[in-house]
Amino acid sequence: MIHDLQKASLMKRFSAFLLDLVVFLMVFTGIMLLASSVFDYSAYWERYETRPVEIEEEYKVKYEVKALEDYYYISYEEYLTMDERELNNLPTDVRTTFDACYKATQEAIFTDSEMIGLFEILVNLSLAILSISLLISFLLLEFLVPMLFKNGQTIGKKIFSIAVMRSDGVKISSKILFIRTVLGKFTVETMLPIFMFLLLIIGFEPIVCIAVILLIPLIQLVLMITSRTRSLIHDNLSSTVVVDFQSQMIFESVEAKQEYQLRLHKEAADKASY
Repeated sequence: MIHDLQKASLMKRFSAFLLDLVVFLMVFTGIMLLASSVFDYSAYWERYETRPVEIEEEYKVKYEVKALEDYYYISYEEYLTMDERELNNLPTDVRTTFDACYKATQEAIFTDSEMIGLFEILVNLSLAILSISLLISFLLLEFLVPMLFKNGQTIGKKIFSIAVMRSDGVKISSKILFIRTVLGKFTVETMLPIFMFLLLIIGFEPIVCIAVILLIPLIQLVLMITSRTRSLIHDNLSSTVVVDFQSQMIFESVEAKQEYQLRLHKEAADKASY
């Protein structure tokens, strides 16, 4: 570990984070829209919305009955919005018949092979579009941009003069930056909570899912407060540290660092000899 570490201030890091977050959300939204268009997501969704209407017609959910000289025209959408008073005002045979039609329609919708297939496609497409969009956004803004700016600087870090280096004071390499971005930020800090949230929705071990979702931000907070370098999960996984770019010396290589240390040692030894 380098001893003359010039850590970036929390204010600078937070400011850079907010700016990067705004840029990230803009890029992510654009990629999501593009990916949705490429995968023709809207067409599947439109079909998913129109199929129940077809089933409704097939099962004749709209029911018509003559009472006195009036006709009751009831769709299941209208039926669902009726309060108890309105339902009680309906003739018994109307309620009974319509309720039977409604139940039959709902059962048909939930068991319809096309509906089931469309639902699976939409779920898989949603996950694919979300994952791909997040990955591309991270690669663009957290890997490609820092490679261009050098020293691990994102747009926010560049503006607020902070940088990323290896924990030994050497310039970050593309391999380490890739690990920091894909393994740390994308996989552990982003996709793992999302995956746990999706498992929570479908009812998989709620305690485990909630524990993982809450544990990640808790670990981040503990690391930020207790670690000497204020390094988060992605920095610990890649052995990197965020530093003040204006005051921190970042060496091009381990050899360059060793040469610098030898020069300092030699200068100190020469002064001591006097």
